[in-house]
Amino acid sequence: MANSRLYIYLLTISIVLSLCSSAIALEKSSKRNCAICHVMWIDDFRTDKETLIEWQPGNVLMKDTQGVVSSEEMCYSCHDGYVMDSRSVTWKYNGHRTFMKPSKNVTVPADLPLSNKDEIYCGTCHTAHGGGSNTDASISGGLSFLRKDNIDSQMCEMCHTKQAAFKRYHGHPVKTKSYDIPEILFDAGSKRSRSGDRVICQTCHEVHGAKGDKLTVMENKASKLCTICHEKQKSLIETKHDLRVSLPDEKNIREQKPSESGPCGACHLAHNASGKRMWAKPPSPGEPVSQQCLACHGQDSDLKGKQIGKFSHPLTVALSSEKSTSSRLPLFLEDGTRNPSGGVQCFSCHDVHRWDPDNPLNTGGKNVEGEGSNSFLRISNSASSTLCLACHQDKKQLMTSDHNLEVTAPDEKNLQELIARVSGPCGACHIPHNASGKRLWAKPLAAEGDFGTQLCTGCHNKNGAGKAKLTGENSHPVDVPIKETKIGHINEQVAGVLPLYSEDGDRMDDGRIVCVTCHEPHNWDPRKSGPLENYEPQNVEGDTTNSFLRKANFPSPELCKICHVNEARVEGTVHDLSKTAPKAENFLGQTVKTSGSCGACHLVHKAPNKLKLWARPYGPINEKANAMDVLCTSCHSKGNIAEKKIPAVATHPAQKLLTNITIFSKEGTNYMPLFDVDGREKNVGNISCPTCHNAHEWSPSLMEMAAGKGAKGNTEKGFRFLRNMSYNTFCMDCHGPDAIYRYMYFHEPEIRLKK
Repeated sequence: MANSRLYIYLLTISIVLSLCSSAIALEKSSKRNCAICHVMWIDDFRTDKETLIEWQPGNVLMKDTQGVVSSEEMCYSCHDGYVMDSRSVTWKYNGHRTFMKPSKNVTVPADLPLSNKDEIYCGTCHTAHGGGSNTDASISGGLSFLRKDNIDSQMCEMCHTKQAAFKRYHGHPVKTKSYDIPEILFDAGSKRSRSGDRVICQTCHEVHGAKGDKLTVMENKASKLCTICHEKQKSLIETKHDLRVSLPDEKNIREQKPSESGPCGACHLAHNASGKRMWAKPPSPGEPVSQQCLACHGQDSDLKGKQIGKFSHPLTVALSSEKSTSSRLPLFLEDGTRNPSGGVQCFSCHDVHRWDPDNPLNTGGKNVEGEGSNSFLRISNSASSTLCLACHQDKKQLMTSDHNLEVTAPDEKNLQELIARVSGPCGACHIPHNASGKRLWAKPLAAEGDFGTQLCTGCHNKNGAGKAKLTGENSHPVDVPIKETKIGHINEQVAGVLPLYSEDGDRMDDGRIVCVTCHEPHNWDPRKSGPLENYEPQNVEGDTTNSFLRKANFPSPELCKICHVNEARVEGTVHDLSKTAPKAENFLGQTVKTSGSCGACHLVHKAPNKLKLWARPYGPINEKANAMDVLCTSCHSKGNIAEKKIPAVATHPAQKLLTNITIFSKEGTNYMPLFDVDGREKNVGNISCPTCHNAHEWSPSLMEMAAGKGAKGNTEKGFRFLRNMSYNTFCMDCHGPDAIYRYMYFHEPEIRLKK
């Protein structure tokens, strides 16, 4: 029994001694390993002698607080390049700032601890205990001793929340589209995303060993980092849009000069920009896309550069149905989103990063004046105005017409002192910025005169590029409000087909008749669309089927009849010379085929006679005849085309003054006009040929165009272009009941006597 007790006692003592020995060994081992960092745990510090590292007593179990053990120097004691791992460059170049309180732009979550001084320190992101979290999804296990997984830079985004919310704070997009990220970035220190093809924080930034001062993987003061991915935009460097060249003292919203921000940073900021497209300038009211350009180039800009002027190409307008645009010319919605259903903006025509669309190596220069082949245009616009015609396709016929000044006036210059070969054919008359007036006019304008007319007379004058094509002293009236003309009552009908304009050149339904009311200066032949075939560059002589008319005026007078509805009833009658005298020539030597039915008797331009713009030589009259009679006798006289229709009695006795408004209204169908000796219509005057005859209308009872010599079975002698019915004339004032015969048979006295 005693032996048993002794055995148990000795066994107990052995176990206790064994446990104590293991505990002592474990403690020594633990202290030896942990003391590599936890130097205050070493017994040697518990002495009254001075130590190399100052003694800092404290609770060894204090968690997530910064002391000697987690100081930057402690980490550097190993990670100074001596330990062969990925952190050999931790303190080389630039690293994440530590031992400072987080700024107001940073939100540090609770599970990323700060020091006991509320400062960021190494232990905020790292912990030396445990395997650590992962930084690369392609590698299993823990790396970098991070407190959280940092796959796709998700740990960065925990604190830098504004940079992660790039849409809200106008920053560089991250983790959105798939990109072919250049390998040169990974060679410089960039980290790959989970998929390997998306931009993450660590694509551009490196936490330790960053060569750029904003923790960028390379220095970016010359925008080297930006242009590695944005290679196409690299062509901006050394152009006028490189503000280091053109505006070296201009500052962005961070008060950085271009030499500090780099050429890209002058206009764009990777984080916390002022607006869309990472805009680096103060925000401006208006459309976000165009305001980015107008911040420098607008009328209100303080910068001394290329401003667009008062008259500039309209913005934010959607393309009309007859216009389309090339895929190379983008359109934008109001919020700046690129969309084929959007409107025209500055960026639609301009690529702000490239001076020359055909040569990326041509950077222009600070003092180089731009023209149609460069000027940051997306498509070269010289020679064929390709850029303009991408949208204005309905104007393409201009290229093969005499209004292409590159062909007909190659030395003519616009306001910018550019000839058509340099500005492009469109630029000879229109410039998108700093124009002299509406319609983006590229020629000087006179201080006085109707705007719409000046657009044509700027060239068609004695000293202009169109001096060979003048309208003459006697020409169709222009600058006349349509309400003041005889056709004023149908102004809405006219405006629906032919444009009318205000004095300032704005289109309006009750506006003025101007040159471009009848002419479309971009289309030589209204019957065709697109460029003309077999065009020979020369001054082509036109006729009434082309000549830049809005409608062809032969074989039917489609253009004239829009306004002159009643006069158009001459078509198909014996007074339509296309039917009865097709070879007869007017004063300019034109047959009806060239002049049109109306042009056989009236000339719109270069009329030899002011009276009714008469296109034929005046006919013979006696001293008793009225001046208006010369129009009729120009045909109805010996040797002329109507010599077989010369009446026995041609004129009413002179000095028999009559009034035509006592009984009859001028607006009524029974009105008979009177004229003075100069052919002007008066209320009191002598009877002349057009008093009784309406040369354009075979019968007053037929309110439609006649066909052939008569109409609807009526004989030639039945009406003979008489203006009114025989029972409804002012002849009754003098002749009473006999008036019916005198009116119907005035030119045939033998018949009157029988009646």
